[in-house]
Amino acid sequence: MRLVVTSVDYAPEELHAQTPFALKLIRQVPGTDRPDYWLGELERPLTWLHDNVEKRITHLVVAARWQGTQIGPGFENLPIGLAYVTDATQLDASSVDFAKCKYIAIGIATVSEGGDTIKPLTNAIGGHIASGFGTGKP
Repeated sequence: MRLVVTSVDYAPEELHAQTPFALKLIRQVPGTDRPDYWLGELERPLTWLHDNVEKRITHLVVAARWQGTQIGPGFENLPIGLAYVTDATQLDASSVDFAKCKYIAIGIATVSEGGDTIKPLTNAIGGHIASGFGTGKP
C-alpha cells in the first residue's frame, strides 16, 4: 500500500516545505499501546533539522489518529500520527520501540494505489455544522 501525506500540523518548519510526500507501507507492527502501527519507507528521503544538525529520514512509523479508525485501502484524508525512525534497528524489529522513533507531526493522508493524483483537502467542514462556521452551506 502507498500512503500520500498531503499536509502536516504541529510539525517542524522544514517538514511543511517537504509536503506532500509519499511512502510505501512495508508492514504492520504492534506497539505497547495499540496493534496497528505501520512501518513505511519514504519514496524520497525527508530532511530533519535536529539540534542544528541536518538528518536524512528514510522511514516513518505511522498510525491512524482517531480511535476506531485504521489505515487501509480506500481511505482519503485520514488524520495520522507521524514518527521518524531514528534508529535503523527499528526496521527489523517485531514491534514499535518508541526509543527508536521520534514523534514528529500530525498528518492528513490518503491511501493511493500507484501514481494516483491526490487532491489536498480543501474543505474539512460540511453538513449542518458548516453553516455555524459561516461557510454559507446549509
